[in-house]
Amino acid sequence: MFGRKKAAMKSEKSQTAEKSSGYAKMHNFFGFSKGYNFILWFIFAGTLFGFALGRLQYLDVNGIFCASTPGANHAAPTECYYYRSFDRYKIGIRLHLYTIIPASLLVVLQFTPVIRYKAILFHRMTGYVVILLATVANVGALMMARHAFGGGVEVQAWVGLLVIMTMVGLFLAYYNIKRLQMDQHRAWMLRTWFYFASIITLRIIMIIAAQVLAAAGDYRTVQDCAKLLDIFHSSETLTKLYPSCSTLISGADMSAVTLVHVNFNGTAAELMSAMNASFGMAGWIALTLHAVGVEIYLHLTPQETRRLRELSYKRQLEAGHKNPGNSGLVPRKDFSTVKHASPSSDGYRKEAVSPL
Repeated sequence: MFGRKKAAMKSEKSQTAEKSSGYAKMHNFFGFSKGYNFILWFIFAGTLFGFALGRLQYLDVNGIFCASTPGANHAAPTECYYYRSFDRYKIGIRLHLYTIIPASLLVVLQFTPVIRYKAILFHRMTGYVVILLATVANVGALMMARHAFGGGVEVQAWVGLLVIMTMVGLFLAYYNIKRLQMDQHRAWMLRTWFYFASIITLRIIMIIAAQVLAAAGDYRTVQDCAKLLDIFHSSETLTKLYPSCSTLISGADMSAVTLVHVNFNGTAAELMSAMNASFGMAGWIALTLHAVGVEIYLHLTPQETRRLRELSYKRQLEAGHKNPGNSGLVPRKDFSTVKHASPSSDGYRKEAVSPL
């Protein structure tokens, strides 16, 4: 009887060991030595990769993103009015989509450690490409900001702040890796792409907020009559629903505006109004959540920061820096007690174990 129990316990242990071994093989395959780092990479990098992959179709701006017949994969109502009618916005949307989508896909490879220690040159070259693409994407975003989702002051301010935060992050990440300050390179790259990824959280918040505002029933936004005409394609329908737009049709006021009710489940014009009403607020909340979240994460992973700081000291010492360990933008630290290990004692593989 006791023999059977022992055999059963051994069998359970062996099954658990096999499962653990299988999981270990999986995260080791991607270059992770710690399972929790693989989980974080899978959640955050996987979400960004999936989001960007799902938007590859948007590279066909005229055929899908701004198709003449709106569909499930079409841009938000009236957004394409500007992308089709004005050169500034035509260029802006293309600059943005043609660069941020590839950059979001490539940066996932940058955060995959097996690539960093098996294809160092690829990692470096891809890093330059990602920085260039992200910079151009920000230029495109600034070009569109004036009319993106209503183009309110809160939207323009959010776009401007996001551009500043990501550009500063990219610059500091680049500067620190040039100074072999790997701990700060990691920190600033994580910050930058957490900021960029706030656009994903923004969409979730925007949809929820738009429905809440619609349920309240008494929200309205000011909209250009020209945009509404682009929705209805009928001056008769437009003036019937929004009489104040008659001055646009008559030519008396080509910049006529009107109030549009916020209704997430209403007409295309009311859906547009709901999205415009919630977009700016959603952007600010999402950016705040991501900015705070990445700092919490960095605070909770001091061992990785410490390991990379010590490795930076060794690399800078080998490179002949005057103040090894403190060459980048970091709080100064005394490394006089650190043992001088041989260049191969840490190994590049260990340096690249954890991207997160």
